[in-house]
Amino acid sequence: MRAVIVLGGDAPGETLLRACMQNAELCVAADRGLAPFHAAGLSPDLLIGDMDSIEPSVLACYDGVPQERLQCEKDDTDGVHALDTAVARGATHITLLGALGGRMDHALANLMLLVRAHRQGVFCEVLSEKVRITRVCGEAVLHGARGDTVSFVPLGDAYGVTLEGFHYPLTEHALHSDYPLGVSNVVTQDEAVVRVRQGDLLMFHYYG
Repeated sequence: MRAVIVLGGDAPGETLLRACMQNAELCVAADRGLAPFHAAGLSPDLLIGDMDSIEPSVLACYDGVPQERLQCEKDDTDGVHALDTAVARGATHITLLGALGGRMDHALANLMLLVRAHRQGVFCEVLSEKVRITRVCGEAVLHGARGDTVSFVPLGDAYGVTLEGFHYPLTEHALHSDYPLGVSNVVTQDEAVVRVRQGDLLMFHYYG
């Protein structure tokens, strides 16, 4: 099952939101993530959060939407709870919108959701109008991305990294979080391949 979760960072535009919703069987708004739905005249299937950052006037328009109210003081974030809820409901592919922008610590915490989803056996992506971010799970293939900028950032250490079809190729290389070797590569072939043998490696694919 595909799910889309809208978080409270930079709001996705209506075109992107509608496109993601068309392919999703579950649409979740996490707190201020309700605002883009409201701006587009759309409604999520579920609203999750402590509701401390959404305008009360906007929230009042969605009384009929199922809600999971969370405590303001809690160990996790609205995003973690939304992700876990989607997984519990059977999601196997999750798209996160509104995960970037705003506070940097929030954006970094949202990127950690890619790893959390992977460890639960679920594919997850962060998507915006300019970038798609994923955790490389063994192998990833980019089709028709020639000329696009792609960066690879390990969370800790990533081993056995191979890049084929890029301006800066690698073969069974180790990437470490204290040295940004993988930043700002460029796709040079119609089909580019990324492989990683061990570790959490994030791929930032910039397009458009």
